[in-house]
This record gives sequence, C-alpha cells and structure tokens, in this order.
Amino acid sequence: MFRPLAVNIGFRYARSRHNFLSFVSVMALAGLALSVGVLLFVQAVVHGFERELEERILGVVPHFTLFGRTPLDDADTVRERMLRVPGVRSAAPVVVAAGLVASDDHIVGVELKGVVPDLYEPVIDGFVEEGRLADLQPGSFRVLLGHGVIEELGVLPGEDVTVVLPNGGVTPFGVFPRRKTLVVAGRVRTGSQLDDRAAYLHAEDARRLLRLEGAFHGVEARIDEVLRAREVGELARRVAGPDHLVLATWFRTHGPLYRTIQVTKGMMFLIFSLLVAVAAFNLVSSLVMIVNERRSDVAILRTMGGRTPLIVVAFVVLGVAISALGVALGLLLGLALGAVTEEGYAWLEGAAGIALMGEYFVHHLPVEFAAADVASVAVTALGLGALATLFPAWRASRVQPAEVLRHE
Repeated sequence: MFRPLAVNIGFRYARSRHNFLSFVSVMALAGLALSVGVLLFVQAVVHGFERELEERILGVVPHFTLFGRTPLDDADTVRERMLRVPGVRSAAPVVVAAGLVASDDHIVGVELKGVVPDLYEPVIDGFVEEGRLADLQPGSFRVLLGHGVIEELGVLPGEDVTVVLPNGGVTPFGVFPRRKTLVVAGRVRTGSQLDDRAAYLHAEDARRLLRLEGAFHGVEARIDEVLRAREVGELARRVAGPDHLVLATWFRTHGPLYRTIQVTKGMMFLIFSLLVAVAAFNLVSSLVMIVNERRSDVAILRTMGGRTPLIVVAFVVLGVAISALGVALGLLLGLALGAVTEEGYAWLEGAAGIALMGEYFVHHLPVEFAAADVASVAVTALGLGALATLFPAWRASRVQPAEVLRHE
C-alpha cells in the first residue's frame, strides 16, 4: 500500500530495535503505560459507583413521590392519574413510618414501608432473598428486612422481631409507644446502605399499626429518565391534584451523592490526565536521543532534497508510534486491573475480616468500563503524546547537513 515518504521513514524508525534499547526509552514507555492504565482504572471505578447509584440505589428508591398533606384516601385515583403522565413507568401507593425493630439482644432504627406486593414487586423482588414479596399477606404481619438489619439483630427468616412505633396510645400512666410482634419473611439485599434501614410489610398491616383506616401516606413513582424527576414529578402533581399533594424527588436524598460522583469523575480525569501528560513529555528525552542518533540520516535526507516538513512528519510519526504502543499497553493494564479488582477486593475484605466499604453507599468496590471512557483516555493520551513529539521533530529539522557530514 502506498504511503508518503515521511510516514514510511517514521514507521521504519519505529520498527528499529535500536530505538528501544535505551533504558530511558523503556522507562518513559513504562511510565506512559502505567499512567494510562491508572487513569482508565480510576475512571472505571467512578463509573462503577455511578452504575451502582443508578441500578441499586435508584432501582429501589422512588424517583419521585407525591405525599398527601394529610393521609390520602384517594391514593388509587392519584396513582391512575400519575400513570397517564408521559415518562412515568410505574406507581405504587405506600405507607411510611420511622420505627425501631428489636430482637432479644439488639435494636435497630428502620424506615418501615407498607406496600402492595402486586404493585411493588417490580421494584424490590429481584433483591429479595430467602423469601418473596408475595409472602406479605394482609393480616400475616410478616416483614422483609434489609440484610444489614438482619445481621445487626442476629435473626433469621422465620423468627420473630418486635416493631416499636412512636404513635402509641394514651394511658393513665402516659403515652406508650405501639409495639407489635412481626415474623421475618426474608431479607432484602441491594448491596448498598439501604439494607441498613429497610423494612417492608403489607400496606394493610402497616395501616393497622398506624391506624390509618384505609389511607396511604403517598404514591411512589418510577420514571424512564431519572434526571427528569423534578420535571416529570411536577407535571404529575399538577395532573393528580396540586392542592393537596407535595412533591419529593430522589434529588433531595441522593442528589448530593450523584453530583459528588459527577464532580469526582471530572476531577479524577483532570488530575490523572496531568499524570499522563508528565509521562508523555518524558518521551521527549527519548526522542531527542533518537534524533541525535539519527543526525547522519537526517543530513543525508536533507542533501537529497528532503525539506523541513518531511523531517518533522517523519519524527512525529515515530513519536506517535511509540506513544501508541505505550497507550495500548496502558489500556491493557487498566482492563486487567479492572478484571481482577472486584473479586480481589472481596477476597481482601474476607481475608482481613474488615468491611472496607462499610461506610460507603455501596458495600463493595464496583468497576465498570465504559466505551466512552476508554476512548477519551486513549484520545487524550495519544494527543498528549503527539504534542510531546513536536519539539524533538522540530530539532531534527534544524540539523545542518554540512556540519554533520563533515564528521562522518
């Protein structure tokens, strides 16, 4: 295949084994590969946290909820109107309350949620272990607890726990909290911080505990585009009954976390791109050494009529070829790190006996490579590498043939 002379010369120099024998060249190439690999790996980790937020957290947390200023007697009507709004995928009435769940030795604060299993099944059924959402039947007083709650209480499915609610009854001796014995029907494991407070029971049982007499506190909705929760939620509020409904979106509880992830991703890309830039400009010394070794070749090209653009392009092609090798090795390194990290991290936690991610919103280290991230890392690194070749290429073009050949 026909190639311009300058490109041919550049690739010939790149294929020469002599160019890669220098220790400086090898270290510069290794530095570029390492920095590219680290940049790609960090982007994959941040993207993994973003995925976990969208799939695990926002897969369970309602995208928006319409709460009644007073308990809703017309929750079914509100739900039907919400489903008519474009973009609303599902809606389910809920009863919510803060409470305590106690075993014989421990007590845990939970967010108690009364749900209609048929309507709520698409939301959490995929996260239910050792039981089913359908096991929650009216009058059974069975409860699904988050994995963290079960671990803290030290109970198993089938055992009893006691729920304590603040809206107690008034007696001659004062106000006493309401207590009820519930049977653990199973556990909900999302692998996130939601597991530490989750408790689900049938809406009918929750209403009896809270004395709501057929009412619901609000209607939760899931939508197709989670970032449009405010817009879609406000439209649903106007359609369903603006006078007695209050809108709450996931941005209120998890919006700061989402924004933090986005800012972190941008900052990490910028910081580690500077690392790539340093590694790329380390190639300058290697290319300058190659230029010095090829001074006689350049002089001969100049005497044969080779112009400055020919010399510059030839050495730019050489530098880009070396950079491309470093970037390719770096991408492979980043992909390899990502492939072993999730399982390796889980093994490390097990071996150390410490939940290293216990304080974060997910309890494992997520890694996911996105094609856009791989492409942006590769393009950025190649661009910086190409930029680093300009000075050595310009220096090669300034070689004086007469001075060089006089000493040959």
